Amino acid sequence: MIRSFYIAGTGMLTQRSKMDVVINNITNSDTTGYKKDQVVTRSFEDMLLDRLNDPSILSQTRVGGQNTGIYVDELSVDFSQGPMQTTEQQTDLAISGDGFFCVRTPQGVRYTRSGNFQVDLNGNLLTQEGYNVLGQNGAPINVGTGEFKVTQDGGVYVNGQAVGRLQIVQFADNTVLRKAGDNLYYPYNGAQPAVMQNPTVAQGMLEGSNLDIGREMAEMLMTNRVYESNQRILQMADDSLSKTVNDIGRF
Repeated sequence: MIRSFYIAGTGMLTQRSKMDVVINNITNSDTTGYKKDQVVTRSFEDMLLDRLNDPSILSQTRVGGQNTGIYVDELSVDFSQGPMQTTEQQTDLAISGDGFFCVRTPQGVRYTRSGNFQVDLNGNLLTQEGYNVLGQNGAPINVGTGEFKVTQDGGVYVNGQAVGRLQIVQFADNTVLRKAGDNLYYPYNGAQPAVMQNPTVAQGMLEGSNLDIGREMAEMLMTNRVYESNQRILQMADDSLSKTVNDIGRF
């Protein structure tokens, strides 16, 4: 009976975490270049056995086994391509396929898919938060204060003259990336990106969020139902335990 409390409790905590993620995804459905978060859940038993790295235990058949509750194992990012949207704004850039723009922040170089840039009074290409967009030499890109062109391979031209090339990079495995806020990413465990030789950059376009709002709303409803089910189980276990205690108290 006590285990019922534990299983229902961990279930409620897990669903609450999932709900937080779903709500954050929905909130960012209109955010340029946003990549949806996904919650990966596992039972405590599976997590423990994997940590022990004993495949033979995993293959054993259990008779009369009982679930030990679920936990949030990890929060992953879906890096699939978002829809391309035409804006005809020269400061709007989108990457089709793999790759990330490089920007300089107070915390160091960060990476983003969000190409809704702006130009300051000095002609520097900046993110909406004011971070410099970097070129292949690691220096900030300066496009002047007039018209400029960005070619498909990331070349930047002002008055027909090349002034630089956007630094577009890619990682061998995007799972090394973690969200840093402001739609930026940073690599962990010392992972380093490689400069893309043939990126596909589109000027006057933006990559939209890769979120399926209908599917996310359905996920929110399902998560809420599962949460309420665990809540009812917890209440039933509490009522049953109270009855047992009262019955014992009569003797």
